[in-house]
Amino acid sequence: MKYELIHNSDVGVIVDSTPILRDIKGTFTVSFVLPENGAYVALFRDESGIEYRTIVKDGVAKVPKELLKKEQLVGLTVCQVSDDAVLRSWECQTLKVGSFISLRQTQWQITAGVDDKALFARLAEIESANAKARAEYSALLAAFDSLQTEFASYKKETDRAEQEHAERLTELLKALAAVQAANGTLAENYNKAIEVINNLSERLTALESNYDPTVIN
Repeated sequence: MKYELIHNSDVGVIVDSTPILRDIKGTFTVSFVLPENGAYVALFRDESGIEYRTIVKDGVAKVPKELLKKEQLVGLTVCQVSDDAVLRSWECQTLKVGSFISLRQTQWQITAGVDDKALFARLAEIESANAKARAEYSALLAAFDSLQTEFASYKKETDRAEQEHAERLTELLKALAAVQAANGTLAENYNKAIEVINNLSERLTALESNYDPTVIN
């Protein structure tokens, strides 16, 4: 019986469903295809929920003998650990403990809960594809987050530039209004000056027209 712990997933699937068949006094083992090097423990659970912990050594874990007392379904969880911390866990497909000769419970066998090699192979394929898709989706999310951060930075710079442009435009409009007001004042004073000059010119013309040299000695 062999499981594969799917990388970037939380599922362990059966890749070799060959039954474990040994004498009841013998040692039953389950092997694993591990996703990476590290320390692993296997947690076997009987039908009442009692859990038995076994160390996975060289990709192999011994099935606790306490589970080999009756026919039952056995749950299995494998954890990657570091000291007392659980780094990751995989929920594996159920095992089935049964007697090889049901009338004489002198020899036990461990089989998969559902014995169908094509089904297991397909399930392993699906889980691998799912893990790959989840990894790709995570990469897409990371890329999207990066783009969002970059967009937010550009938007912030654009908003700042727009604000500076608006402030500069306001200042220029104020300056233009001041220049226009000054030009208006200059034009008004210029027109007044022209009016004064014209009046003086008219008076000078009148004087010249009425000028009599004989009046002056």
